[in-house]
Amino acid sequence: MQSSLPRFARTAALLLVAMLLCLQPAQAALVKIGVFSPEGFAAGMQRWQPSADYLAQQLPAHRFQVLPYQDLGELEQDARRGKFDFVLTHPASFVQLEQQAGLLRLLTRRHRDGAQQHAHAAVVIFTRADNRRIQGLADFARTPFVATRGQDYSSWQLVRLELQRLGQDPDHAFSGVTFAGHSEAVLDAVMRGDYPAGAMAARDFDRFLRQGRISPQAVRILEASETADFPFRFSGRLYPQWPLGVLPDTPAELRQAVQQSLLALPEGHAALQAGDYAGWQPADNYQAVRPILSKSLSRHVVERQLSVANLWLEQHRQTLLITLAFTLLAWLLVRLFGPAAQTRPRL
Repeated sequence: MQSSLPRFARTAALLLVAMLLCLQPAQAALVKIGVFSPEGFAAGMQRWQPSADYLAQQLPAHRFQVLPYQDLGELEQDARRGKFDFVLTHPASFVQLEQQAGLLRLLTRRHRDGAQQHAHAAVVIFTRADNRRIQGLADFARTPFVATRGQDYSSWQLVRLELQRLGQDPDHAFSGVTFAGHSEAVLDAVMRGDYPAGAMAARDFDRFLRQGRISPQAVRILEASETADFPFRFSGRLYPQWPLGVLPDTPAELRQAVQQSLLALPEGHAALQAGDYAGWQPADNYQAVRPILSKSLSRHVVERQLSVANLWLEQHRQTLLITLAFTLLAWLLVRLFGPAAQTRPRL
């Protein structure tokens, strides 16, 4: 019996050490990037995995995993739960997560259209040229309207921003809003006369003009604008392009390394071609997008505050397990070799 206690202690200590080693992270730390991909999972992987592969080459101590989400609400929920290190989503979603999850601006995506690079997004709100009743955004008078998708930043989301900028309530500006799914369907619906007006991304509208799908004389852009900073005509004003955000718990060293690597992405790199973008620039100012915050924001904030304890436990589960293991090991050693053990009668 005298020799059984040390043998038991050694066995227990070895088991606890083995458990601690299993809890240690792998040599190549996993970095998760949540991506909003309205075209679906496969399209999101095809578009953004090359950019993740580039980061892995630049930062070999890390593995970068792209997680595409077609459902924007699901992406935002997982971001609030801290399931990512970085998030790539459209600005309207970003300003929500900035408030709800503490998301921080890191970079803004750049586009190339022809010979021009820019970091802007814009919408075209248009009607048929023979529709004389609608001359501007104040003339809808609860008429029906058609756009691509409710989650499309460069379509319906920018329409909402333009209406709010003019002092109108987007939820009551039309008798109904139909989401046709893609720009071609929006164009056909307006040109057939099914809807008096519709909206799509400015670059899509310009593409239809260049392809001859419509003639400039057949359509009229409402609140038309143009500027040397943007290659297309558009409605209202320009807005910033998609940001890459970083969760507040992501280590500062990793943030800086990712930012520097993406800013140094070589022109013509395969990642740029796969992602259909021209590169990155320091984060833009997204103040112009803040009015799009939904009326339910306060409810989301309250929900986040109510669940903060659960989220904290989920994010720090590994640290808690390691601490518990060390506490158990210390308790076991004290029980076996402490003063009480020394005074225990021996048989």
